[in-house]
Amino acid sequence: MVQKLKELLFTNAGTRQTVVKNIVWLSVGQVGSRLIRAIIIIYAARILGAAEYGVFSYVLGLAGFFTVFADVGVTSILTREVAKKPEESGRYFATVFWMKFALLALTALAIIFVAPHFSKIEAALPLIPFVAILAIADGLREFGNAFFRAKEKMELEALVTTTTNVVITGAGFAALAYSATAGALTASYVLSAAAGAFVSIFILRREFSTILRSFAHELVRPIAKAAIPMALITLVGAFMLNVDLVMLGWWRSASDVGFYSAAQKIVQVLYTISGIVSGAIFPALARFIGQGLRDKERALLERALGIVFLIAVPLAVGGVLLASPIISFLYGADYAPSAFIFQILILTVLVVFPGAFFGNFIFAHDQHGKLAPAIFGVSVLNVGLNFILIPPFGIMGAAVATISSQTLYNGFMWWRSRRILDFKILPYLTRIVSSAAIMAGAVFLSDLVGLHVVFSIAIGAAVYLASLHLLRDALLSELLSVIKRRGLSVE
Repeated sequence: MVQKLKELLFTNAGTRQTVVKNIVWLSVGQVGSRLIRAIIIIYAARILGAAEYGVFSYVLGLAGFFTVFADVGVTSILTREVAKKPEESGRYFATVFWMKFALLALTALAIIFVAPHFSKIEAALPLIPFVAILAIADGLREFGNAFFRAKEKMELEALVTTTTNVVITGAGFAALAYSATAGALTASYVLSAAAGAFVSIFILRREFSTILRSFAHELVRPIAKAAIPMALITLVGAFMLNVDLVMLGWWRSASDVGFYSAAQKIVQVLYTISGIVSGAIFPALARFIGQGLRDKERALLERALGIVFLIAVPLAVGGVLLASPIISFLYGADYAPSAFIFQILILTVLVVFPGAFFGNFIFAHDQHGKLAPAIFGVSVLNVGLNFILIPPFGIMGAAVATISSQTLYNGFMWWRSRRILDFKILPYLTRIVSSAAIMAGAVFLSDLVGLHVVFSIAIGAAVYLASLHLLRDALLSELLSVIKRRGLSVE
């Protein structure tokens, strides 16, 4: 048994096994560690109250808004090119590192000198220098993770991410015990990000030892050229995730920001699921595209999309039905206004989950430049909708603006992907939707009779999986067979 686990989790023996291994480790690193971090986030929300928690969330929103300029797509280029050309990994590692370092320095200066002019919440101003340090540390950690993904060594990414979030939890509890303020919690985030960056650099110390002699100036121009459209895609992501918090801070109170952020945080944790699966298959997808293996490319994309809908549909249905008890259980009765916002935002998983794959698919085909018009248009739309809807409708307006923009943008990426490669997803959806409908009935009844939300979720998950099994869902059967065989078949 131990040997089988080693073969499954620590070797790359074939496409299916490697994808399964990557999903397992990315799940440990992203979902597992975020669940660890959720402990301190929920505790902080209860201890700090909506207003002080709103200050903390607003500061993190500013950090996310500005951090987009610290990458502009260069780490994605690193992952793609190293996956396609492993023999040139050293040159790409060194060149992208120095480009990343320059971007981090410029971003830190922008945060210190420009970000204060964005803030309308006075209590957030003293925390902005911490945001600059956080951006640098997170940027270095993400650079390392991009290289791990290119090498399909997601177990190392899991180690770095888990270390970061364990430190966040420990340092967060210590900081809040010393001072129950947004400033203390922000400082603990900075410490944890620095810890993650240190672990990443230590693991990659051999690669870092060659960053001076391996730097290839002739790669700077093509990397920058390829990164520009990717930067626009990343900018849309930053707008979707953070501009609503920033604009809420202009017109609404810190308490409103706290209510909105409480619902948003849960949904953003769920977004990592699509990131895990899309990140796990990206190296294999890029390799198939590079080798011109269209049939394998299509099969991999269709199965991956089927898997994300397998997860996204029950999450959306269950989230809408159990929004109030989920919010009450996690944050307490004081956060009741967050429940309706959660019901709106949870629906975005239906478009964001497949959108993560389409973004990677288009990028792997080097056609991300064709997304620029849609990216610009959706960014303007998102800001415009927030501008129109937040003043009269507050946090509900921000939620409607987010789901509208997300649907339009990810719908366009779906259309663009179909132009590149004809693929089918409808055959997978019939059993998924039918099973989710059966699950909805079970969840509704369990909530109606007053069962605790944890039991309602467990019952819903069990009914959903049982329904898929009875309906002989091909995706579930294939996943189980891969695990049973340790996934060691090449295709």
